Amino acid sequence: MNNYYTLIIYVCSICWLSAQQVPQYSLYALNPYAHNPAYAGLENTLVGTGVYRQQWSGLAGAPATQHINVHLPIYAISSGAGIRIENDVIGAHNTTEAVLSYSYQMELSRSVLLSFGLSAGWLQYNLDGTKLRAPEGTYAEPNFSHNESVLPVGKVGAGAPIFEAGAFLQSKKWELGVSAQPVFATKLKEKGNGGLALEPVQHYFMYAAYMLRVGENLTLKPSCLVKSDLTETQIEISAMARWRENTFAGVSMRGFGNASKDAAVLFVGFKLNEKTTLAYAFDIPLSPLSVAHRGSHELLIRYSLNKPIGVGKLPPVIYNPRFF
Repeated sequence: MNNYYTLIIYVCSICWLSAQQVPQYSLYALNPYAHNPAYAGLENTLVGTGVYRQQWSGLAGAPATQHINVHLPIYAISSGAGIRIENDVIGAHNTTEAVLSYSYQMELSRSVLLSFGLSAGWLQYNLDGTKLRAPEGTYAEPNFSHNESVLPVGKVGAGAPIFEAGAFLQSKKWELGVSAQPVFATKLKEKGNGGLALEPVQHYFMYAAYMLRVGENLTLKPSCLVKSDLTETQIEISAMARWRENTFAGVSMRGFGNASKDAAVLFVGFKLNEKTTLAYAFDIPLSPLSVAHRGSHELLIRYSLNKPIGVGKLPPVIYNPRFF
């Protein structure tokens, strides 16, 4: 039996199951809105980002994630708005989330902006019982049975409203954000006959970055992302160098202790044109699971209108459409 599905069966055999943890992203510094609703509108222009991530390449049932978001400022009321849609597939499990975000922005000084953000939407969880196998199951057609009352023999699903919150500080040289996903969510209850109930796990994020100009054509951006569910904590540190505003490359380290060490990341990107950026990241596995897969791949494409929209643009000292 495939080791992955053996693990799935073990997890599914309990009556309560935590929903899939929030998806992992290596290019987090290029997409802060993915983990913080308070970032909506802070680039002072319309921005759209799409991400595809294939985790643990070569391992059957490994996570695959698709992510798309769009956000923009609403100058008239010192606010921002956005939408984020995320689909995460792990073997027989499929989690889809769609949220709308609103942020309110205020000036703390001529060079510092503070934003508070909220998201509200829907979390949908689906489990395909036809992909599961139990040790005592019967799978010869037409008799399909797990012989386990807790495991569904078909597709089952459940959904619930979800709410997220965050705060973000930004200046021309540094930025700092904290957020919770979800800040509140009702329990998910399966509507079929699989006897399965789910409760989303709350995750907390803290993000920090600093931009340092080295000469006329080179800028450096170190950044850090701390993720925690209050049981386990993982720290990711990155360094990105940008040349002439058109090409960038960097490295990251995800996890520093025996329990959290996961991968070293190499990434590169460039502007396709004035408004479109393409980036790619490869995760070099460092965890014990590295013997079972060939690393992870992540592709990001980003579109920026690159000019203010609407009226009431923020003062020039704060206006900064591209921090990174």
